Amino acid sequence: MAAGVNITLYKVWAFSLAGFLTGICGGLLAGIVGQLDLRTFPTSESVLLFAVTVIGGAYNWLGAIIGALLMRAVPGVLNDWYVDGNVATIVFGAGLLHALITAPHGISGQLLDLFARLRSMIWQRAREQSA
Repeated sequence: MAAGVNITLYKVWAFSLAGFLTGICGGLLAGIVGQLDLRTFPTSESVLLFAVTVIGGAYNWLGAIIGALLMRAVPGVLNDWYVDGNVATIVFGAGLLHALITAPHGISGQLLDLFARLRSMIWQRAREQSA
């Protein structure tokens, strides 16, 4: 407010935009599936999607890719090992707790930090060798 920005206006605008996009996506989902009811998108799938988003990393594009791979790969691997696919809920729950405690930016944040450290080490060694 002190800077002359109307905070309430932007909060309402963001909420309205999110609601609009949600409505469009729901309409598209109904068109693809042909019907919408509780069996189409169960609550457990929403919880798993949230967990995978946090595990993969919600702060950059790499997290979405990692999350999508985890969402499809873990139940598939468990089925290949003849383990019930519902065990993925337990795996993702443990991963969510681990991510919230140790890695708030998710796997993608850890990977990007690792690449930044490696890059700085390479630049530092190149400077030492050239000097």
